[in-house]
Amino acid sequence: MAEETRKETRKRDRISYALYLYYLLILLVGIILAGRFLYLKVFWKPNAEIARRLTQPVRRVDLEPTRGSILATDGRPIAMSYPRYQLFIDCCARKGEFNLMNPAERADSIAAWKKRAGEFAEGLAIVFPGRTADYFRKRLWDSFDHGSRFLKLGKPIEKEQYDFLRTYPLIRDGRYKGGVWYETIPTRRYPYGALARRTIGSVTENDGASFYSGIDGKFNHVLHGKPGRFYMKKTDNGYIRDYDSTYVEAVDGMDVRTTLNLDYQDIADRLLRKYVEPEDDLEAACFVLMDVKTGAIRSMVNLARGNGGEGAFGENENVAVMRRGEPGSVFKITTLMTCIEDGIVTSIDQTVPARDGLVQVDGYQKLYPADKHLKDYAAKYNTWNIPLWYCVKISSNNAFRYLAIKNYKDRPEDFVGRLHTYNLGKSFEFDVYENITTPTIPSPKAASWSKTDLGQVAMGYSVSVTPMHILAYYNAIANGGKMMKPYLVEDIEKNGRIVEKRGPAILNSSICKPETAKMVTEALCNVTINEEDYKMRGTAWRLSFLADKCKVAGKTGTADVFTNGRYVQSNGARKQQGTFVGFFPAENPQYSVICVVFSKISKKEFAGGVIPASVIRDFIKEIYNIDPYWNETFKSDTRL
Repeated sequence: MAEETRKETRKRDRISYALYLYYLLILLVGIILAGRFLYLKVFWKPNAEIARRLTQPVRRVDLEPTRGSILATDGRPIAMSYPRYQLFIDCCARKGEFNLMNPAERADSIAAWKKRAGEFAEGLAIVFPGRTADYFRKRLWDSFDHGSRFLKLGKPIEKEQYDFLRTYPLIRDGRYKGGVWYETIPTRRYPYGALARRTIGSVTENDGASFYSGIDGKFNHVLHGKPGRFYMKKTDNGYIRDYDSTYVEAVDGMDVRTTLNLDYQDIADRLLRKYVEPEDDLEAACFVLMDVKTGAIRSMVNLARGNGGEGAFGENENVAVMRRGEPGSVFKITTLMTCIEDGIVTSIDQTVPARDGLVQVDGYQKLYPADKHLKDYAAKYNTWNIPLWYCVKISSNNAFRYLAIKNYKDRPEDFVGRLHTYNLGKSFEFDVYENITTPTIPSPKAASWSKTDLGQVAMGYSVSVTPMHILAYYNAIANGGKMMKPYLVEDIEKNGRIVEKRGPAILNSSICKPETAKMVTEALCNVTINEEDYKMRGTAWRLSFLADKCKVAGKTGTADVFTNGRYVQSNGARKQQGTFVGFFPAENPQYSVICVVFSKISKKEFAGGVIPASVIRDFIKEIYNIDPYWNETFKSDTRL
């Protein structure tokens, strides 16, 4: 019994050993196979020549999305994309078929093909008038004789031209019989030409690099869409679609709706060109119209000379948001507003003292030249107490120097601090560039601050801001103290449906009290008043004739530009920046507007009350005739 038990145990042991060996063998084979698989997957590379011969050639075809459109506020396209067609031909599409024919049939078929190619060449000559039918016929026949399967035909064409060519042989036979095919080339079109081109911008390619500008560049991620792709594989009959590979459909770009009114834009562009193009001494100009309540820009024209400042005017520079300079007298209103907000000025009838045209502040009056306008008022009314409304009307330098120096000479940081609350010391995001050019305002704490800086800042010197900053500030006055952020993009759309609503945004909910804004507006209305005594008229008297239908409140500025280390050159010439900025109708403001001209070094004066005021006068007159808001038209005026 024990012997049988031992035999049974030895038998089980032998079976266990066999199973262990079998397991080890399987494990070893598995390790070898896993190692081989890892080697083949990671390290092994096939012979390149063998792989090339055994692998079916496949090429990727990218599908370009249609770029979204940029629309005016009423939906009219300002920039849009559409496909053009680049034609190609495989002249040997039927050559394999011909080779299977007997010699006689092959000769007849080749002759018939060349005849049809000659007819197709006649159509190509019509579409591409720079080349003759003989030129295209020779190219087609030579490509056939040399076995060429790829011939590019001319430049991209419009759909109408493509439809015309489809009436000719070869192309109407389809790709696989006639050998003609096309690739679509996305093309950007501007239906209104150069109108608002600097604002609309573009995306251009040069040596593989992309260059962005304007809305087209800033919103490239929205407009571009997402490209697609598919694959083609080579067969004995050429490349065909590889249906076993991935197909990714292109997603077209979305549209960007702007705030621009094309009718206003056209009027502003035409009028600005009318006044600045004849002036050889001007180098740049801009015009911006903004909706008071929202900050929506309805028109924005930027003109600058090309060719280093010597060429013709065009939309070559975004002057309104990128060109920074000393604004001059349009900045004086910040001084008046600050004094009102601080309780120093309680009425625009309040007076400033003067003597012989000099401000009466101890230690300062001899620093500045006499103000002839103050002398004119003193002579007319026999008093040296000059009301503030008149100081605004004739833009007295000394009066505003007086206000600043008299009240802030011991605390200039309070005065400068107010300027920052008006958002005149910092940049903000804008729909054309990431940010508008940052202004500069001197700090009383800086080592460079001098005794004269306070008076200079009070009249618009020693500071540097863009036209857009000045416009936003005056728009806030028109809006009762609420400063809106200027914007150009209303929303992002897909097939007419709003995907992202943008619209108005507030820069400062209150730069001043509504009562202050009202008082400043009353002062600004004096600037556009004419008088029989020309010495007493406002600096923007050219706008006076509008008062019966549309009263304008605003301010002129004529600033000398610091150039070559001085404001006035040795020969008396100077660079100037002439500005008019304001809003209308003054009683219930709908629009704020600014026009600025920049001169070269010249002995000619470019005051803000001349070209800028004239452009705005004519602009208001024209939109009055087309805008339903006004509901009536101007009659002719001999004062024009």
